[in-house]
Amino acid sequence: MHTITKKTVRRAVRTIRENGYIVRIIDKNYATVEGGRLKFRVGVKRLLGAGDANPKTAKNRVPTKGLSLFPHRGIGFGNVCPFAKNCVATCLAHQGQGSVPSVYGARVAKTVLYHLAKEWFLLKLHRELDSFRRSRPANEIVGVRLNMFSDIPWEEHGIIDAHPGISYYDYSKDPDRFGMIRPNYWVTFSHDGLNTEASLRVLRAGGNVSVVWHTAAADLLARFGTSAACGKAAHRQLLPKKWNGFDVIDGGETDWRWEDQRGVVVGLRLLAKDYKSRNRAVASRFSPAVDTSLPILGE
Repeated sequence: MHTITKKTVRRAVRTIRENGYIVRIIDKNYATVEGGRLKFRVGVKRLLGAGDANPKTAKNRVPTKGLSLFPHRGIGFGNVCPFAKNCVATCLAHQGQGSVPSVYGARVAKTVLYHLAKEWFLLKLHRELDSFRRSRPANEIVGVRLNMFSDIPWEEHGIIDAHPGISYYDYSKDPDRFGMIRPNYWVTFSHDGLNTEASLRVLRAGGNVSVVWHTAAADLLARFGTSAACGKAAHRQLLPKKWNGFDVIDGGETDWRWEDQRGVVVGLRLLAKDYKSRNRAVASRFSPAVDTSLPILGE
């Protein structure tokens, strides 16, 4: 976010009015977006966010940056998650800080720029990636997750190949995009409760699949003396040791998927800010329940 003045707006070198939005390109590194689903004008001067600002990437042992767009068809046109089905209502983009006006506004504005000013967007992204790589020692591994809440094949935009010194990773629901997409791009397939057949095919091929589990209230009460499962309490939920015969690893320890074993299930816990969103995820079958009668990971 950036403070916007009338003087700043008048300096626009290009204006785009489309789909109810007004985009003003001020220069190669700065643009403003207003209208549509935005309640106020938003200035965008940076696309990549610092990894330590996100609870997931903050756990990574390597310097990491991420690109947070607004998911699916959330801006009113276009679709940055073409394979999303069962995960739309329960997307993590709506949890945590996702509803904070400044966070919401920034994600919407970046997504509008991706669609309406794509050349500007991609050139700026290239510059930011170059800057990030040069800001760290040459022999240090640096990571970037470009699909924090989206599912865009960035290799088709030339982004991945142009920056071989960066290790990229993502999650995807595209059944044809998994594993080592490029020598510097690892993609984990995402299970959503409805794509089990595709998930098993990926595992058999040596790819990894993420599955989001929840622990039933009765099981939580029996083990921890409380059935609380939202907010910070969500992290106490259990993970199974196996899923359909494949080993499960704890994906909550880090978001750095490069070091995962291959051909395993990346176990994640259902993180919900309230019981309304938690119950929706459970009812949709997006998040299966952990069967506590079977072996539990870590026990």
